[in-house]
Amino acid sequence: MTSAKRFSKEWFEALRTERFCGEWSTERGPKLPTHPWVTPPLHPALRRYFDKFAEEQNLQPEKHFFPTTQVTHFVLVREGLTARIASTFDGQPGAGAMALSPPNRLACGNLNWTTHRPAIGRYMSLSHVKIAGISHAQFDALTANAPVDVLRKLFTQFELNNLSDRMGFSLIALMPAMTRFQALFLSWAVYFGEIENVPSVGDVVTMPAPGRRWHIEQVIRASSVTLDKILSEAVSRYGYERLGEFVRFRAEMLQPAHDWMRYGDGDAIIYKRPEHVEDLLYGAAAGEYD
Repeated sequence: MTSAKRFSKEWFEALRTERFCGEWSTERGPKLPTHPWVTPPLHPALRRYFDKFAEEQNLQPEKHFFPTTQVTHFVLVREGLTARIASTFDGQPGAGAMALSPPNRLACGNLNWTTHRPAIGRYMSLSHVKIAGISHAQFDALTANAPVDVLRKLFTQFELNNLSDRMGFSLIALMPAMTRFQALFLSWAVYFGEIENVPSVGDVVTMPAPGRRWHIEQVIRASSVTLDKILSEAVSRYGYERLGEFVRFRAEMLQPAHDWMRYGDGDAIIYKRPEHVEDLLYGAAAGEYD
């Protein structure tokens, strides 16, 4: 694992961006197409339960939320970055399978709320974090007489989360490491990236890094050597550069992963991805997919 060196104030502030954190424009959720490995923001009607009833705590990096693999609470991320990890790292050869929950997202709880079955993995902090928890038992009581529209939002939220995870596992199973890297950076750019047209360069994305190197390796299931090769190609082909805890690159780097997602969506879908990834990123920043 990594050291517990604290991320910068600017990085934490960038993760507080409330893109897609407002009211949904449709009963099916935002118009944003599915993206992998980054949990969609929790609807404000559901976040209000945490504002009123949750207990908050601060955690150092790399701390598990629960003493065992049994998940007993819904946990909302207030600040920082958390992870959900398939299986555990103990005795596991090579890179794992991990997804990310930044602020205003559920870190865990939706997989086993009613069944209380093992969630097949662990949940932990990746940075210094503030989290808010409501036990499953308390949430049962709170939602026993909830309005139908709130319950529908809850079920829709669970589907959005599950579809994101399904796409992530599909990428791990089907696609090469470079495409997986591009898919992670596309998801992160949708929520936290800023895109601008730079004369003589083209459309350029600047965004906070999605964690440390180790975190990226775990999400895309790649070795350190493989990530070195990916970054070398990103530098030479797409002008990728690291700016402290931020990264910058030409948006065209994300097009192959965007194409794979468009193909995977198939035909006759409700919320279509545009042909060019730049249009998606400009649209996301402008609120066109809320």
